[in-house]
Amino acid sequence: MNQNVTNISWNAGVVPLARNETHDKVIAMMQKEPREKVLDVPTGTKILADRLKKMGFEVSCCDINPFYFSVSDLPLEIGDLNQSLPYTSKSFNFIICLEGLEHLENPFNAIREFSRLLKPNGRAFLSLPHYLNIEKRLRFLITGLFSKVPSPKKLGQDRFENLWMLHLNALTYPILKLFMEHCGLKIIHIDKDKEKKRMKWFLPIVWCIRFYCLFWPQEKKKDYHLEDTLSPRLIMGGNILIIVGEKGPEG
Repeated sequence: MNQNVTNISWNAGVVPLARNETHDKVIAMMQKEPREKVLDVPTGTKILADRLKKMGFEVSCCDINPFYFSVSDLPLEIGDLNQSLPYTSKSFNFIICLEGLEHLENPFNAIREFSRLLKPNGRAFLSLPHYLNIEKRLRFLITGLFSKVPSPKKLGQDRFENLWMLHLNALTYPILKLFMEHCGLKIIHIDKDKEKKRMKWFLPIVWCIRFYCLFWPQEKKKDYHLEDTLSPRLIMGGNILIIVGEKGPEG
């Protein structure tokens, strides 16, 4: 855990739905920010919102499902990121969305909403499964899937009542970057949840991929965004990709 992170205890019974390392990385980033208005969506159990409030931020919480909500002294607004959230435009200095985009039927609408809700120079802190590290790429090569696809039959059901907790899409960095920039959010920082020790065993495969791609025409490299997708921070990244996007001053 980053030494600069404030030592804040969790409320009894509150467990984060995102990875602890992701929470700690985002909290460390927010330590450097002015204590202004923050939207935490989807807020889940509200553990991150609770930590931000104790740091001095003015926090709003929003989620489609109040079932996991555990911190009673913070109000909750019900909202669906696939649609319009119940806030006026340019309401927030910061928006935090941890491991929520992959659960949406329409993640692009969420990015559009974040741009609408952020004030000029506001920042969005996003995290999602990192599907472009070499381990996930090899898993896709073998299975044709980036992640498991659950079946309601295993639970004795014909269908899922709700899809909120399922990974519905494998959103990769180049597509996310394209849409964030389309909505006026410039990516200013990329991080990961933690180091994966076993990634070093995949280095020979990474070297082979990079060597093979050396002979591609420059235009083709640009079309496939190889400068990004073969960079160490992506191909050797962790389980979770953390992205910070900033809205322009004229937004």
